[in-house]
Amino acid sequence: MADLFDYLKWRGDLPMDRCPLNAVDGMILARFAYIPFEHFSDPLPEEFVTVREIARRAGSDRRLGEEGRWKLRDEELIQAMGRSERFGPLGVGFHTERLDPVVQTQFSAVTVRLGDELHFLSYRGTDNTVVGWKEDLNMSFLCPIPGQRMAAEYAERVAGLIPGRLILGGHSKGGNLAVYAGAFCGEEVQKRIDGVYNYDGPGFYDNVLKTEGYRRIYGRVHTYIPQFSVVGMLLGREEKRAVVHSTESGLMQHDVYSWEALGPDLVRLPAVTDGSRFVDSTIKDWIADMTPGQFGLFVDAIYTLLSGTKRETMHEMRENWFDTARSFLRSVADMDDRTRDAALEALKILARSAEKEVKEALQGT
Repeated sequence: MADLFDYLKWRGDLPMDRCPLNAVDGMILARFAYIPFEHFSDPLPEEFVTVREIARRAGSDRRLGEEGRWKLRDEELIQAMGRSERFGPLGVGFHTERLDPVVQTQFSAVTVRLGDELHFLSYRGTDNTVVGWKEDLNMSFLCPIPGQRMAAEYAERVAGLIPGRLILGGHSKGGNLAVYAGAFCGEEVQKRIDGVYNYDGPGFYDNVLKTEGYRRIYGRVHTYIPQFSVVGMLLGREEKRAVVHSTESGLMQHDVYSWEALGPDLVRLPAVTDGSRFVDSTIKDWIADMTPGQFGLFVDAIYTLLSGTKRETMHEMRENWFDTARSFLRSVADMDDRTRDAALEALKILARSAEKEVKEALQGT
């Protein structure tokens, strides 16, 4: 089955000006945002440098092999992009990065120049930092989160520095940030947006869906989710969703490297799986049965457990699993009664929601 690497071999010799951006190109550029630009020997300047040059820097920077956010397939991707005529000559600039445990924000974005009058603003999704996962949890009960505000501000700032049309995109949380930025970047900038590409990003609460900004942009949003989607099923949305085929199973389908491509498009399926609908319904019932205060306390309790390990990334936790387990136990012991009780109550509600979904599914058979 073909994937984005097969697409690069097939379409890589066609420059972007000869064949306009499509859904697979957007997915590649959404994944491109995960490249840890901040770890290059020379940071990206405001002026644009080429993807080919970024690939050269990545290939010569041995520190990247020690970076927990750097996937082996990311290295393969950037080198394949650099070799191609489709992506290699494209300009890259305006990279920004903020990791702030105090305001619980992990934000990063980069702009790719597709042509003199067309730019793609790519928002990074959740990396494997503890702060990044906390921000994802915050998104379940807070809006806007700091990262969403930063996404809109980034679109406004970049739009003021470059001419022409804009396309926004991202994967996972990055997809949510791209849609939010498109909705809240201001009407004049919004008029310049040709489309927003959202790859398995979560939706929004009604207070966002009912705004004028979202109503103006949602018809230009292209959302793609795998057949077993969890992240992309969270919260609500008005735009249509296309279900695409992943060669992975379960939660691993969130990884766009597993999504199947066919020519210039992704392989479509008629609907998500029953398992995806079950998880979606269970989580929504779970959140609905808790007050925002209860859920906030639960999220804080989880973050306390994670941050108590003194590890910055999930990768470090896996690498030091024994120390991580001991840190978890110490964090539970150190929790105040109110936080511990909130966490336990939230887990009880989750169990009840799952039990209800199972009973309803059995009654329907």
